[in-house]
Amino acid sequence: MNALHNIDLFAQAALSIVFEALPFLLLGSLASGLVEAYVPRERVERLVPKGRLAATFFGLALGAATPCCECGVVYLARRLMGKGVPPGAALAFMLAAPVINPVSILATLVAFRGDPTMAVWRCLVVSVAALAVGWFAGGQKAESLLKPLAGREPACGCGHDHVPGQAHGHADGHALAASPADGPAPLFGSLADALPVAALGPDRRQQAASALTHAMADFLDMAKVLVFGSMVAAAFKAYVPASVIMAMENDLALAIPGMMALAVGLSLCSQADAFVAASFSTFPQAAKLAFLALGPMLDLKLVLMWRQVFTPRLVRVLAWVPAAIVFVVCVALGLATGGAS
Repeated sequence: MNALHNIDLFAQAALSIVFEALPFLLLGSLASGLVEAYVPRERVERLVPKGRLAATFFGLALGAATPCCECGVVYLARRLMGKGVPPGAALAFMLAAPVINPVSILATLVAFRGDPTMAVWRCLVVSVAALAVGWFAGGQKAESLLKPLAGREPACGCGHDHVPGQAHGHADGHALAASPADGPAPLFGSLADALPVAALGPDRRQQAASALTHAMADFLDMAKVLVFGSMVAAAFKAYVPASVIMAMENDLALAIPGMMALAVGLSLCSQADAFVAASFSTFPQAAKLAFLALGPMLDLKLVLMWRQVFTPRLVRVLAWVPAAIVFVVCVALGLATGGAS
C-alpha cells in the first residue's frame, strides 16, 4: 500500500511540475523565436551598453521588466547572446528575471501575507548572484560559452541560427529568400501560408515562418529535458522520508543546506515556490530565503537545460557561484537574526 502511495505521489508531482512549467516554456520559446526572426543584431548591439559592468546591470534591468519563469528563459538568453547581447548581460538576465520580475515579487508578497521582507531579501540575493555570474561572463566571448545546437549550427559563422533552407540575413535583419537549390522549404512554410500572416508580403511571411520554426525547435529541445527533470524531482519528493525534512527545522546548520538541496530537488516554478516556502512555517527565515533564492537559479531541470546550451565550464559556474553566494548570505543572515523563524 505504501509503495502504491509513493507511486501515486510520484506521478502527481511529475505531472504537476510539467503542467506548471509548460506554459512558461512555451512563452519563452515563442519569445526566443520572435527575437531570432524580428530583432536585427545591429540594433541590439547599439542598444546594449558597451562597458562590462554597465552591460551586466542592463541585463538585470531587463530581467526586472520581463515576467517569465526559469523554464523558458534559458533559450531566450541564448538567442540574445546570438544577437550580440554581451554574455554578461544575457546571463544576468537569465538568472535574475525569474525572481525580480513583478509577477514573482507579487507571488512572494501574497505567500508571506504582505510582509515585504522575504521578497526584498530574495531579490537582493538573486541580484548579487546574477551580477557575479554576469561579471564573470562579461569578460568572455559568446562563442566560448555556447554549445552549437545539434542539426542547426550556422555554417556562415554569424553566431546565430537559421531556418533550414534559409539564406544568411542582411544587416537590416531580414533574411534572403531561399532558392530551390538551397534545400527544403521552412518547416512551417505551409502553416505560415495558412495563417492570417499570409496576407503580408513575402518578407513578412518568411519572418513569421522563421519565428515559428525556431520557437518549435526550442520548445521541443527543452520539453524533453523538462519531462526528465520533472521525473527526477518527483522521485525526490516521493521517496525522501518526511522525517528527514522535519529533522532540519530546529538546526540552522542543517536547515540552510537542507532547504537549498530541497529547492534543487523539487525544481519548482519561480512564480509558485514562495507558497511552498511559506508552508515551512517552523523553519528559520534564513533557510526559507535559501530555498527561495537558490531554486530559480539552480535546480535539476535547469542543469539539464544548461547542458544542452552552454559549455561545461559555464555550467559549473552557473551551478557553484549562485549556490555559494546564497549559502554565505543566508548563513550570515541566520546568525544575525539568531535563527528566527
